[in-house]
Amino acid sequence: MSRLWAYLVRYRLRYAAGIACLLGSRALAMTLPWLLGMTVDAIRSSTPVVTRYVAVIGAIAVVQGVVRTFSRFVIFNIGRDIEYDLRNDLFRHLEAQPLAFYQQRQTGDLMSRLVNDVTAVRLLLGLGILNFIDAPLAYALGLSAMLLKDVRLTAAALAVYPAAFLVVKRTSRLLMERTFRVQEGLGELSSRVQENLSGIHVVKAYACEAHEVQSFARANARFQELNLRLARVRGFIGPVMNIVGGAGVLVVLWYGGREAIAGRLSVGDLVAFIGYLGQLAWPTMALGWMLSIVQRGRAAMQRLNELFAVAPAITSPPDAVPPADVRGDLVLRGVSFRYPGRPEAPPVLDDVDLAIPAGSTIAVVGRTGAGKTTLVQLLPRLFDVDAGAVLLDGRDIRTLPLGWLRRHVGLVPQDPFLFSRSVRDNVAWALEADGNGRVEQAVHMASLTRDLAEFPHGLETIVGERG
Repeated sequence: MSRLWAYLVRYRLRYAAGIACLLGSRALAMTLPWLLGMTVDAIRSSTPVVTRYVAVIGAIAVVQGVVRTFSRFVIFNIGRDIEYDLRNDLFRHLEAQPLAFYQQRQTGDLMSRLVNDVTAVRLLLGLGILNFIDAPLAYALGLSAMLLKDVRLTAAALAVYPAAFLVVKRTSRLLMERTFRVQEGLGELSSRVQENLSGIHVVKAYACEAHEVQSFARANARFQELNLRLARVRGFIGPVMNIVGGAGVLVVLWYGGREAIAGRLSVGDLVAFIGYLGQLAWPTMALGWMLSIVQRGRAAMQRLNELFAVAPAITSPPDAVPPADVRGDLVLRGVSFRYPGRPEAPPVLDDVDLAIPAGSTIAVVGRTGAGKTTLVQLLPRLFDVDAGAVLLDGRDIRTLPLGWLRRHVGLVPQDPFLFSRSVRDNVAWALEADGNGRVEQAVHMASLTRDLAEFPHGLETIVGERG
């Protein structure tokens, strides 16, 4: 969890402010049962300070509510900020990965991690941390106040609480495992949807809609079963916590009531004691819910760390310097290559030698699967050679800055892709500084001027992935 700790340290001052407000809020809340007990005793003795007590209780309740709201505002906002940072860092990390990384992973699963898992971490660092700190505070302050009132009554009220902590201990690991499986299942389901929608033209061309619907229904049923298994654990924890909290109140009413009747405990003290116990009720009942948030966040962070642990395989050397002048002579010297993850397959390129003088135009021809596309993908280092070298003006391209190399290689993929933006945005997508003149020039060179004139909004027409 070291990566998560780095985000916590980044926002440590704001966390400290939120925790300080939370401590103040909980301390103020603990004065209310005490004042309420004094008010009850004052009413029974007809003391004329009742109005003053009521005014003080009202004022403290208002201040406590404001401070508590501010603490939640601060801590929840930190969770949102960390969610923003974490999602940006993960997306930046994914963008740095080579093509081989994406060939070995499902796009839907990556999307699920980027969206759902990051959200789960946000809940852990916002709501989870708030309750993780608030619950111990409530127990520490509440138990101290209860012990000051009556040690025996406190012991009787808390006699059933060890059962709650035993349930938490027994179910914690099971909750973590089932939460992790649910998030894995969500990633698989997202991948199935993404693949099907991306390949919808193939599905329709072969009239496979019914088959795909049935296949999705089976995958969805597996995901439902994973969720039901998780829900059974969650559903067990909540009622147990409610029973424990209710049992504590019953014990106090029975034992404390007898003490009050016997005159060994004032009615005001009994009311205050029940108030303190009531302030422990929510942390106790929320223990299972909080445990679920924590385990879900831990499982999500584990899945994110699996991605962060994959270092980009193709990077720029730390001392890479772009050449001062480029002629454009390309040489492939003894190049061999096989796609990552296929060690048993024969190499796509095997000891290839090729020289392309600057300014020349060549065509690489061959049967399907001969390695034509692979050869071209080696030039901008979309893949790195297994043996040999690709030289630009006599210099191994692996010694050049990666960004510089790719900016100087124009590559038209076999499978065109458009972003869901305007035509102008797609044309200007790779331009660092968009000048309208360059966009119009590119449109003219691509012979799109006449077609664009028929579009309802010209260059501003929104297009989809397939145009």
